[in-house]
Amino acid sequence: MNTKIVEYPPLETERIKLRILTLDKAEEVFIHFSDINVTMFMDIEPCKHIKEAEEIIQYHMEDSGCMWGMYDRNSEKFIGTIGFHYLRRNEDFIAEVGFDLCKDYWGKGLMSEAMKEVISFGFSQWGLI
Repeated sequence: MNTKIVEYPPLETERIKLRILTLDKAEEVFIHFSDINVTMFMDIEPCKHIKEAEEIIQYHMEDSGCMWGMYDRNSEKFIGTIGFHYLRRNEDFIAEVGFDLCKDYWGKGLMSEAMKEVISFGFSQWGLI
């Protein structure tokens, strides 16, 4: 298990609230990752049991990366996830970004909006390259 090397505050955009996922959000994560439309291009199968959602959240809680839950600012509805994965420090500090979005929210520019905020945060707060 890696130890956390960075902090992950809540972030907000015009239409989205980003909050680090914790185990109390397992039901929302389960419903989201049970949708074949969400997982079809990911390296996971759709969740069949809530335990799988708990394991996804736990993995990101223990990893050096993070997983923000994305929430619609108006309705507070869970709409997806975004986060940094595979953080590594060699000579430079680098990371990958992973993301997914509920099908009902596709095509509305929400992921672009969230991505801009997350990438900006990574560059300005951590000095990612």
